[in-house]
Amino acid sequence: KMPLITGGGIPQTRGVINGRVDYKHPFRELIAKFVGGILALSTGLSLGREGPSVQIGSYVGYLVSKWGRVLSGERKQLLAAGAGAGLAAAFAAPLASSLLVIESIERFDAPKTAITTLLAGVVAGGVASWIFPMNPYFHIDAIVPGMTFWGQVKLFLLLAAVVSIFGKFFSITTLQVKRIYPAIKHPEYVKMLYLLFIAFLISMAEFNLTGGGEQFLLSQAMHPDTHILWIVGMMLLHLVFSIFSFSSGLPGGNFIPTLVTGGLLGQIIALIMVQQGLIAHENISYIMLICMSAFLVAV
Repeated sequence: KMPLITGGGIPQTRGVINGRVDYKHPFRELIAKFVGGILALSTGLSLGREGPSVQIGSYVGYLVSKWGRVLSGERKQLLAAGAGAGLAAAFAAPLASSLLVIESIERFDAPKTAITTLLAGVVAGGVASWIFPMNPYFHIDAIVPGMTFWGQVKLFLLLAAVVSIFGKFFSITTLQVKRIYPAIKHPEYVKMLYLLFIAFLISMAEFNLTGGGEQFLLSQAMHPDTHILWIVGMMLLHLVFSIFSFSSGLPGGNFIPTLVTGGLLGQIIALIMVQQGLIAHENISYIMLICMSAFLVAV
């Protein structure tokens, strides 16, 4: 019924801003994206909330420009500002949200658009922080390893090499599965039931690994498990489930699942380094943080 609300929504937002596609029924699509995103996430599928937040923000910007009779030349600015505000509200991170919009959605050629997006992100992030002041990431202590400068350079180069290879593998696998998934000869609702059944099975083993896996990552960052094989199994399970969940086309992004996969990969590397005596146990969350950001960039 509404093909524009499938997946994360960032490519669709970019297409609307660049004039390649148009929101024909913006209000109905906004409601459908909101409800569909909540249903897909709450049922335990491994999807993120960043893509829907970006597209929902762009829908709001589009509606404001339409109802406010804004000139067509300025509609692009409101779309970009709405996208940045939506992401800033979801994560209470206005600066990062504005930079993500600049980098992946709209390469600004006008200072006015950049200022509008940054201002919208700051306001949305401030309001979100005021209404929802709790942030579980503040409880993570990322302690830097006691290494020399050149020792840290070697560490970062090692992490970059490992994470780049794994990130490329993740990207290629996701693209292949997205091509294979539509070819499965079953109705769409049956394929969705398969995913829900897998989510149910995963929840029986590790409940926090469902719904993107953010809670599982947070628990491991604050109290890292030392059993490498168990973490490897959880990471591979989350990786496969995330790829199939994202390939289904249901409303939901891959931002959070990607960060979780990168963080668990960092935990595995950090545990090996602890066994080799290269870092201390309290440095594991620091390596996880580095690998989260590196893996996201690689993907």
